[in-house]
Amino acid sequence: MHRRKLIALLALCFTLPAAAGCQEDHVSVPFQTSGVIEGFYGPPWSHQDRLDMLRFMGEVGLQAYFYAPKDDPFHRTRWREDYPPARYEELRVLVLAAQDHHVEFWYAISPGLSIVYSDSTDYEALLRKIDHVSALGVRHVGLFVDDVPASLSHRADRDAYGTLAAAHVALTNRLHGDLATRGISLALTPTTYTNAWGDRAYIAEIGAGVVEDVQIFWTGPDVASPTISPAQAEAWGRLLRRRPLLWDNYPVNDYARWRLFLGPFTGRHPDLASTTAGIIANPMNEAHASMIALATLAAYARDPSGYDPATALDAALARLYGDAAADVQPLIRIFGDYGWDDNVFGPLYFLPDTIDARPIGQALEDLAAGLARMRAKAATNPALDRLADDVEPHVATLRARLAELRRSSMYEQSEDMLVYRTDLDRYPAASVPAPPTIDGDVSDVDEREWVPLFLDPDTRSESRVAFRQDAEFLYVAFRVANADIRPRPGEEIGEGDHMAVVVDGDPEDGAIGPEELVLLLPPPGDEPPTIRATAFGFQGFMAKWLADNRALTFTQFHISNLGLPLSATVAPMASGASYATRRAPGGYTAELALPHLGRNRLRISLTVTTTAGRKRVASLSRRNYPANPTTFAEIVLQRQD
Repeated sequence: MHRRKLIALLALCFTLPAAAGCQEDHVSVPFQTSGVIEGFYGPPWSHQDRLDMLRFMGEVGLQAYFYAPKDDPFHRTRWREDYPPARYEELRVLVLAAQDHHVEFWYAISPGLSIVYSDSTDYEALLRKIDHVSALGVRHVGLFVDDVPASLSHRADRDAYGTLAAAHVALTNRLHGDLATRGISLALTPTTYTNAWGDRAYIAEIGAGVVEDVQIFWTGPDVASPTISPAQAEAWGRLLRRRPLLWDNYPVNDYARWRLFLGPFTGRHPDLASTTAGIIANPMNEAHASMIALATLAAYARDPSGYDPATALDAALARLYGDAAADVQPLIRIFGDYGWDDNVFGPLYFLPDTIDARPIGQALEDLAAGLARMRAKAATNPALDRLADDVEPHVATLRARLAELRRSSMYEQSEDMLVYRTDLDRYPAASVPAPPTIDGDVSDVDEREWVPLFLDPDTRSESRVAFRQDAEFLYVAFRVANADIRPRPGEEIGEGDHMAVVVDGDPEDGAIGPEELVLLLPPPGDEPPTIRATAFGFQGFMAKWLADNRALTFTQFHISNLGLPLSATVAPMASGASYATRRAPGGYTAELALPHLGRNRLRISLTVTTTAGRKRVASLSRRNYPANPTTFAEIVLQRQD
């Protein structure tokens, strides 16, 4: 143990309540390190938030802070560029503050979206950027290649390395060598970082190839894991050939921005330290609200075997808010659950067939009353003010969301019950006497058959679709209003103009099957049209994440992480599918034939994405969520006997 850390931890035992885990004659530090990674998507913390967090970390004994906000452009999208003077000065102040509070400051850089691994100019830019930051006194660097394309994007890299893993091994080892001469340590976040998805061959190649003293992050069995056991960490460690450094995605809420996570750490085994290199928590976009859970993490990290979540939560509230801890309890009751749990406000975003507004309204009243009590005491307890600043925007957003649904034409109201009008998303497929020719020409479709797509529940798009059928196929015709067609090839297929169809794979006998995804490019000039299809099953974190996001479509991130093939392939349901597009005035037309396998109905998610002017997603269903088949539109077919 570093002498500096030991002194800091001994000092904590004179300041922390006994319930927090310290005793006069014993300091228990089973984890080699514990800390915080500002690694979320969405609004980064303010400079003051970071200063407050570093002070808090020093007080509770969290030892490492990783600077890695996904939406800091100089960390990720503009990684080659130096920080502007004002931002650079803020980093300098943060590094000094970390030193003052005995916290290791790690600067992470994420070049994987655009770097050409075989280009020496790009490597020199990466090293120069790290030198730019290390001049401030940074002695720990993270190389993050998470949430990037799962295969090499550039021909030069494919020729030089063959696999993404080989490119990442070469980059990591070269960087490690150059940083070692500067006295700087290195950690890596690989592209496959969880058991839930990704390429096992990739992570095995990373483990075998990356030099031993580079720590490698792992988020656990899922991206946000309800439980994590020593056996799971040990198994992943065998792939890495070292103990994984646990990137714990709690209490992060970037995947469900409508909710807060204020409960204590739970589900982490008392012996987890025996098979990991440390535990680093990814917090919420709300820094001060995150401190509640992070204080319990500190208690767990100090004494895992003696850790009790309820006791740790009480101690955290007492430490943060003193005798006003009771005023925070309404927030804990409502937001003290976890991302893998249901929440009282969940129906506002999952949009079930029936929403009971009574418990939602009561929870909003309880939150408002709790916030009022906190504000009343804020003059003598500033911590309450900062917590209220984090919570109030959520309350306002939830209140507005409930009012929006009450006004929406999607729901009929009976007292406080909102009942979804399922007839709005039910469309008959007209029978055709003979199979149509799939050539993109939709002039034979009767005008009465066209139905609009929706930009939101009450706003129609100019784009239209029509459904027809015969004994084997469902035929979908498209008329897309798109003045400036910009399809993108390869792994970026989901980012440019495109159509996406997800078919609920649950057969009528009730057995659960995979969904099917078909991504359809608009007219690509002289190139042939493309069908890309795969079967997949959403579970755990991914299902919750996709279902939580109202207008989320299959962007580059989802395609790369769900393993969509780069070459055109056909999944079982899409076997025999055909597709054609044709330019038309003001846009394009298209035809798709999908086998319906003799069903009398199909539930589908159908979206059309256009990027002219700004990106807009039009959907067939007013409550469309690509990972939640209960929100799909229903296409009614007639039996063809």
